[in-house]
Amino acid sequence: MLLRRCVPFAAALMLMLPTREARAQSDADKAAARSLATQGAEAFTSGRFDETIDLLTRAEALVHAPTHLLLIARAQMRLGRFVAAKETYLKIVREELPPTAPVAFRKAQQEAREELAAVDPRIASLRIALEGAGDRKISVMLDGQPVPDALLGVHRPIDPGTHGITVVPPGLSPIEQSITLGDGEKKELTIPIPGAPATVPPLAGPGNGQGPGGDGPSGGPPSGPPSAGGERTANVAMLSGGIAASALGLGGVVLGAVFLAKGGGTQRDANDLSATHGCESPNGVGQSCTPLIQGRIRKLDTDAASQKTTGAIGLIAGGALLVGGATLIVLELSSRSAPSRTAWIAPYVAPTGLGVRGAF
Repeated sequence: MLLRRCVPFAAALMLMLPTREARAQSDADKAAARSLATQGAEAFTSGRFDETIDLLTRAEALVHAPTHLLLIARAQMRLGRFVAAKETYLKIVREELPPTAPVAFRKAQQEAREELAAVDPRIASLRIALEGAGDRKISVMLDGQPVPDALLGVHRPIDPGTHGITVVPPGLSPIEQSITLGDGEKKELTIPIPGAPATVPPLAGPGNGQGPGGDGPSGGPPSGPPSAGGERTANVAMLSGGIAASALGLGGVVLGAVFLAKGGGTQRDANDLSATHGCESPNGVGQSCTPLIQGRIRKLDTDAASQKTTGAIGLIAGGALLVGGATLIVLELSSRSAPSRTAWIAPYVAPTGLGVRGAF
């Protein structure tokens, strides 16, 4: 029935007189609009509805005519684009035609009013809701087109068929879902949104004990004993430092003793070599004390002096470390046995240097 009605409709498109608005167009534009409208009507009769919409939209851009819009609305209906078809029908129905409007225009308006009544029952309705979104800005796409925030959580008209929904929470992978609606069907789709990814807390700033100006490791010297929360860490650090210092000190003492003993042995070798060859005889240098022997004796003397110096340094440094380490161990053990005592010690690093501060 609809296709038969389009045959005289195409003839009306070619023969109709332009409206007052259309007369402002050039003759070339009007001729082109008639040609496009005729081609669009033929495409509709052949079932090429996408082509119909394209051709009639071009004709409407050149010369406005309700007959163009009517054929566009009918093609949209055939393609299942009921939401767009309703809007096109409404444009025709709401237009106020002048008394001099062609009969074809008035007929198109009347037919649009009759056909509009059959559109609403076929339009489906969909409500998209996001569960757990909170205040986060979440992007929602429907069939590849962004969904305004105003249309989330409420029913919206939609064409029947299968539709794809993509939700993109910030910092998370996209969530893909699909839904199928029949003619006039009303559905709701609730999409749960996972919680936001954990964020790393910011580093502590000045004045909080962790930066310059604070009462902590990178600020100035601590003004009092460590807090109760860090007492266990401080005790472990003190004990570990004491053990390490004692071990290094003991190693230094042993190494110093070894070098002192070695220096003494080297000195004895030099003395024995000198006595054997008579290099220090009261009667003068012996014949066997050659320059080569004298050079060997001088080298042994030099080595002995160097070894003794190294040994002395090792003994002094090792002894100091051993005493310091033992002191830390004693302080830590004393704090365990007598927790009420206020003795404390803590290292610090400041812009002007580093050191250790405490109270006993």
